[in-house]
Amino acid sequence: MLTVIFLPNKYLEAAPRVAVIPFENQSARQTSDFDGVLEQARADVEIYIVQTGRFDSLDRVSLQRLLDEIKLNHTALFDPSTAAQYGKMVGAQYLVLGSVTGMSKKGNELVAHLSLRMIEVETARIFLAGRGSGKSKGDASTAMEKAVEDAVNGKRGILTMFRGGK
Repeated sequence: MLTVIFLPNKYLEAAPRVAVIPFENQSARQTSDFDGVLEQARADVEIYIVQTGRFDSLDRVSLQRLLDEIKLNHTALFDPSTAAQYGKMVGAQYLVLGSVTGMSKKGNELVAHLSLRMIEVETARIFLAGRGSGKSKGDASTAMEKAVEDAVNGKRGILTMFRGGK
């Protein structure tokens, strides 16, 4: 016996592919251990975006090709039109660019500030933008983790804006 299952189109269409580019450090903090904090923040943003079920992540090989091309040409990574050109090369429909805009100490707390932009590759248009901050009495990693959560799902977060500000 043959069973045929019909699925609505939304289940048959592939989700748009998104690449989360390594974050730029615009803060005064320039220690070597901070690179690990930035990579963890990038990975966390990628997980949040993919967990929506609305996007697929670009595979690691394609992402590495994208990064190698950017390094080869010494291009300004955070220029939306330039980044969009590279995104087209690897088949990404969206790129997420992140910038740590500040890392400061206030009293016994460390405060991290993060800005995120999701760029539509086809048009180089900034599709979503968000920002967040996080505090920790511990280390930069914990403060950044909280800033990521805020920049993605907080009041001004990119996924909050994606859902219409709810």
